[in-house]
Amino acid sequence: FFADVVLCAWLASIITMTYVSSSVHYLASILWWALTFLTLTSTTVTSYTILGGIDQEKKDDDAESEKNSFVTQKLRHLQKQVELRIQSHEPSGRVSMAGTLWEASPLLADYITNPACPLEAFQRMRIHEDGDDNARLQPQPSTVVELGSGVGLASLTAAFLGCRVFATDGSPSSIRLMDENFEKYASDIPIPPRAIRLDWGDMDEVESIIQSELSCLPDVIMASDVVYSFSAREELSQTIRRLCPLGHSSGRVVIAHRWRTDPADEESFFESFDNDFDREEVGLEFLPDDGYHRTRNMMDMRYPISIFEMRRKC
Repeated sequence: FFADVVLCAWLASIITMTYVSSSVHYLASILWWALTFLTLTSTTVTSYTILGGIDQEKKDDDAESEKNSFVTQKLRHLQKQVELRIQSHEPSGRVSMAGTLWEASPLLADYITNPACPLEAFQRMRIHEDGDDNARLQPQPSTVVELGSGVGLASLTAAFLGCRVFATDGSPSSIRLMDENFEKYASDIPIPPRAIRLDWGDMDEVESIIQSELSCLPDVIMASDVVYSFSAREELSQTIRRLCPLGHSSGRVVIAHRWRTDPADEESFFESFDNDFDREEVGLEFLPDDGYHRTRNMMDMRYPISIFEMRRKC
């Protein structure tokens, strides 16, 4: 409105300059320049206000969209479907690695709940309902630690089996998302999983978790999509070796890996364990028949995902 008033006054000054005497013309000229300045200033302020409002509205819409971002995942062996909160971007604006459900995590969740999964830590937690004589629930729950848990799908799945689960990640965003996702299903879980901050390679922190949280060495250390960053591999390796140290023969390491740009380089991470661990790749018969495949060919349209199991050598 103010800009419109100034614009009308500006036009009036032009008419005055055209049709009146020279003395009045001089005053009208001064008025013309003053009104020109006010017109430009008010228009600019109005534009910034409108654009600023649009930008803020977009930010509010993005924040609301981010607040309501969910992904649904079916757990076929448990006949369950879970809805997990995720996030596409961090508050800083960068893409959220921790808030993404990566491709290998659903495969890991499917494998550990497969009735044919040979891992004793998960088998002993199952309730067999094929007769009273076979019905049992192991009184001592298996202890599971997940590294790089992200939004917590695999940890939540292990908790559904009755395991005592510690979901770890170095990202505060991941801890926040897991706390929310675990709380959502707390009433369906015998022992709710714990979300714990852990930076790979921080041995004091690892030791503190073993002593104060676990009170024992874990039966299973599991992870998915954690080998993508070359710079973090050494710290990841150190953390795994501390959680499954020499002499912990009953401990198992399970890693689901999505092959990416350089399979040979990624393979070298797993080969680095071969001197101290027995390692084998999970067979295709344990994987769902919906596009997953153990191919290393990046041109293959199927998901190139492998699952490795490792145990300490005797």
